[in-house]
Amino acid sequence: MEFTAKLAGLNVGISSMYDEVYDLCHDYLTDGKPDFCISATAEDIRLERLKNFREAQIERIPFVDHPDSYLETLAVYRKIATQMLEHDTFLMHGAVVAVGEKAWLFTAASGTGKTTHIRLWLDNIENSYVVNGDKPLIHIGETVTVYGTPWAGKEGMQKNVGVDLCGIVSLERGPENRIERTAFPQIMSELIQQVYRPKDKTALEKTLKLLGELGGRIPLYHFSCNMDPEAAFTAYETLNRNSDQYE
Repeated sequence: MEFTAKLAGLNVGISSMYDEVYDLCHDYLTDGKPDFCISATAEDIRLERLKNFREAQIERIPFVDHPDSYLETLAVYRKIATQMLEHDTFLMHGAVVAVGEKAWLFTAASGTGKTTHIRLWLDNIENSYVVNGDKPLIHIGETVTVYGTPWAGKEGMQKNVGVDLCGIVSLERGPENRIERTAFPQIMSELIQQVYRPKDKTALEKTLKLLGELGGRIPLYHFSCNMDPEAAFTAYETLNRNSDQYE
């Protein structure tokens, strides 16, 4: 199956073997001429299965043998993320919540509570919405823009928009809600762990270069929080106030 999806402002031609990729990209389909094209192969799917098996061994969790159609969606996004680097755009693991035209990315180790926290925003912060709940794309241009994508985690929380990224928040659980500014060197290793890192040396160098630019251009925070509604108010008050200064 061949189709075109608009992702991070670019038209991506996709050739897939299974319908699941097409169905996943339904909200992003376009008739525009592709800026670049990718396709997945049986070998790509085999490598995705092997990667999942090895990760399960390392994490000592049961291996789930996903169907080929699902593994193809992972292989396709991996190829898209690599090609996006040529357009100063990269993939970062995190949950992005926005209010109006301002967005913030919350990043943390799996299981920390990123999704739980942004649900607090949806329940308590007026006009808030989720740009992407898991794997957004970030473009470094005249402004820093974060984009929703179809790859949005098991909850599928996403919106086909591009919004100004006004900060990145390193999230951890704690008994009290305390958010403070931090410097890029202090959380650089954490952020590196959260970006997609291609095996190709040139592509990896470009990824790290873009991450460095990101760290020098937008505010960075460390947020120790509980999962009470007050956590959302504490975060939004500080982040929104600082975003006004950032602009």
